Amino acid sequence: MESKAITMPRPSSNGLETVNQQYIAEQLNLSRTTVSRCFTNHPKINPETRAKVFKLAAKLGYRYSAPRNIRDRKPNRGNTISVLIGLREDYDGPVETDTLILQGISEKAAASRLELEIHYVEPRTFNPPPRARQIFPNGSPTRWKGLILLYPFKEPVVQSLMSRVPTVSVLEDYNRADVDCINPDQIRGISRMVEHLHDLGHQKIGFLSWKYSVPAPWVERRLGAYVENLIRFNMTLNQDWILNVRPDENLEAAQLAQRVAGWVDQGVTGWVCAADHQAYSLVRDLNQLGVQVPRDCSVTGFDGIHPMYDLPQLSTVKVPFQEIGVSALTTLLRKIENPMAARRHILVSGSEVIGKSTAPPPSTH
Repeated sequence: MESKAITMPRPSSNGLETVNQQYIAEQLNLSRTTVSRCFTNHPKINPETRAKVFKLAAKLGYRYSAPRNIRDRKPNRGNTISVLIGLREDYDGPVETDTLILQGISEKAAASRLELEIHYVEPRTFNPPPRARQIFPNGSPTRWKGLILLYPFKEPVVQSLMSRVPTVSVLEDYNRADVDCINPDQIRGISRMVEHLHDLGHQKIGFLSWKYSVPAPWVERRLGAYVENLIRFNMTLNQDWILNVRPDENLEAAQLAQRVAGWVDQGVTGWVCAADHQAYSLVRDLNQLGVQVPRDCSVTGFDGIHPMYDLPQLSTVKVPFQEIGVSALTTLLRKIENPMAARRHILVSGSEVIGKSTAPPPSTH
C-alpha cells in the first residue's frame, strides 16, 4: 500500500515550528477547504479522510478551536471527546488499526456534532498526576465530555482517568479497572484459527506473541482461547510450544523465528500468532531461515491488516475496526448519559479469512 512521506515543519523566523491547516493539507495532498471541513465535522467529508487529517494533526501537535460565533454549535467546553492513543508520536511500526478505528469514531462524532481531540502518548511513561488540570500540553480533562483510550495503558492510569471523566477502552479489557470496553471477539476469532488448522490435519500447534512496553492482557485472552480449543479438539497441549508469553520471556522477533524453526524440525506444524503483524514478521523470518510457509508449517494471525513485507495474505480473522470505532463512541455517549450504568464489555465479531499461509501438514501433502 503506497503512502506519502510526511515532512516535518520547518522552523519559522522566530524559531518556532509552524503547523496550520494549509500545512496539513499539503502533507496529505488535500485542499485547504477539505482540511477545514474535517475539523468542523462537515457532513460531506468521508470518515476515512477525516481520520487521516485528525491523525496527522495529532502527530504534528496541531489543535483546532472552533470559532465561538458559529451558530447552533455548542461551546467548546463540554463538547469535546478526547482520544488517547497509546503509541509514540514517531512510531512507524506495523499498526494501521488506529486509523481505521478513528474513521469510525470520527464518523459517529460528526453525526453527533461533537469535536474530537487526538493525542498520541507513550503508554510506558504516561503517568499523569491525579489532580493536575492538564495531563500533558493542550490536554485538559476539565473540558472533555468523554475519553476514549486506544491500546493498552497502565491500569492505575486508567483508573485515575476514569475517576475524572467518563471513559471507555478500545481493544483492551483490564483486570481491575472497571471501564467499559469494546473489543473484537477474541475467543471466537482464535477458535476459528485453531479449528482451521485442526481441519487441515495439524495435531501439534504452538502459540506465540511479542512483548510490549506495557502489559497487554489481550495476548492472555487469545492464549486462553488457544488452550481452550486444543482441549476441545483433544490435541496435545505442550507449554514449551507457547512462546514469549511468560513474564520471564522477552524474545525479539528474530529469536522467536529461531525457536519456531527448532520446533518445526520436531514436528510442530501449526502456529497461532496473537496478531497479524507478529505473523507476517514470523513468516518473513522463517523464510530467511529456510523454513517455508506453508510448505513446512502453517501460520495464522488475527486482525486482518494489509499484507506486509510483500508477503501473500495470511489466514487470519479480519476485525471490523471502523465498526469498533463507532461502537466506542456510542458506548461512551451511553456512559455520559448514564454514569451509574453497569459496566459493559462489547464484543465485535470478525470474519475468517483463509489466505496462503496455511496448508495441510507436510506428512499429508
